[in-house]
Amino acid sequence: MKILKILLYAVLGIVALMVVLGLFATKDYHIERNIEIDAPRELVFNQLRYFKNFERWSPWAALDPDMKTSITGTDGEPGAVYKWSGNDDVGKGQQTLLALNPDRLDIEVKFTEPFESTSPSYLTLKENGNKTTVTWGFDMHIAFPWNGFAMFTDVDASVGKDYAKGLENLKKVCEAIAHKKYRGYEVTVQDLPVTYYVGIRKTVAFPEIPAFFAANLGKTLEQVQKSGATVAGVPSGLFWSYDEKKGVSDMAAAIPVAANQKFEGGLSIFPVGGSKALHIEYLGAYEKSGEAHYAMDDYMAEKGLQSIPPVIEEYVIGPGQEPDTSKWRTKIIYFVELKPEQEVAPEQQ
Repeated sequence: MKILKILLYAVLGIVALMVVLGLFATKDYHIERNIEIDAPRELVFNQLRYFKNFERWSPWAALDPDMKTSITGTDGEPGAVYKWSGNDDVGKGQQTLLALNPDRLDIEVKFTEPFESTSPSYLTLKENGNKTTVTWGFDMHIAFPWNGFAMFTDVDASVGKDYAKGLENLKKVCEAIAHKKYRGYEVTVQDLPVTYYVGIRKTVAFPEIPAFFAANLGKTLEQVQKSGATVAGVPSGLFWSYDEKKGVSDMAAAIPVAANQKFEGGLSIFPVGGSKALHIEYLGAYEKSGEAHYAMDDYMAEKGLQSIPPVIEEYVIGPGQEPDTSKWRTKIIYFVELKPEQEVAPEQQ
């Protein structure tokens, strides 16, 4: 009996201590973490605004694989509600999207289990070139007398690690979308202004292509220099067709120049560009570049795009500068016409 009294007094003493501490302890905590993501702001914004995407990067989704979730209202618009119910690690509650613009989303977070609380949360986006800095903030309220217990915990570190983990997950998701690989190659889209190439165009059998370049790139460069024209880039190959059945290519060995003018020595001028262009950076020997071109085919098939000839290969680093073929660098360019709805890839939604 004496032991029970001692335990009772001890419990009452702890409760009394918590009550006293709760009278003086803070009830409100501001949690904030940020991260830089190598992806455009629009892509990141679309991952954040839709609750259907939340489980891709939520720091709590892995804590309960059997967690039940639902979305009501119009997802991605103010008033949309995301509800969850799970084990003791995730509890039960809901998030309501209150307001949004391209720079900020405001969300109300309401817990019903294991305790009741309502707190504001926000996500801000800051564009840095083609990168985006995301800040995730949460104003946490701990009611009396439970705020007394919080004095024995580093609330910012404890809750903040989940927010940091969520942002790390978001970074992985967004960068995987922004830098999706095709056969191991990343395809980028750029605006390419009109460029004037001067060179010699001919239909060439595949085995004769190296000799064609060897004979005509030097000849072209010599004539360009004699004419006083300004070289505006690296030696290039222009390909209007590449017929694998016949084994021939309608192509040109060419040098980019700064302006449109006439050249002697059997040279022709080819104005190219002035539209959207797809790019792949290829490293390796020229004869093994086929996989990079197939990767471009895969990308265009997925996006429903058609190539506008000619295809360009810019030989940025080649045998003249580097004996190691693994370090040869070729920029492969395909011109395409993008429709307005193709400017943002479907995966970004």
